[in-house]
Amino acid sequence: MSNIYTQTLARAAEAQGSTQALASLLHVPESTLLRWMAGRAQMPLQAFLKLISVLIHYEKTGGGYASAGQPASGDKLVFWMGKLEARCGRCDGSEFIPAAPAQPVKLTSELVCCACGESVIHGNLITQLAKDAVNQSRALTAARAKRQALLLEMSAKRRALKARST
Repeated sequence: MSNIYTQTLARAAEAQGSTQALASLLHVPESTLLRWMAGRAQMPLQAFLKLISVLIHYEKTGGGYASAGQPASGDKLVFWMGKLEARCGRCDGSEFIPAAPAQPVKLTSELVCCACGESVIHGNLITQLAKDAVNQSRALTAARAKRQALLLEMSAKRRALKARST
């Protein structure tokens, strides 16, 4: 199952030379890293943000990626994480194009919002998307806990009413 997390992990493993080196950099067992890479476990936000930082540094110091995509000129880019998509900070648009279409898209690449023309750095867009995904997950967890507490309260009231009526 390929998603932004697994793609970023694969690029980082390539940049570090091995999954073992990447696991050491992230201070996790290699088995944990491999579960993240296979999409069988969710990596923590802080680990993902560290990956982005490592890859940006790698790109800035001249590193390249065999797996870095290069869209055909004019192709619109949309970035998904689960059901969320990356959005422009100015207009909330979700489609972007590379500012330099002839260059491979890297995390340090400048992208342009198709709707309003706002410039954004690819890595910053992905970082914000990851933070949005975590915030959405926390909101869903809080809503679920609230529903469960309400159900428990209603159940307790029903039991109390039933006990009084007998």
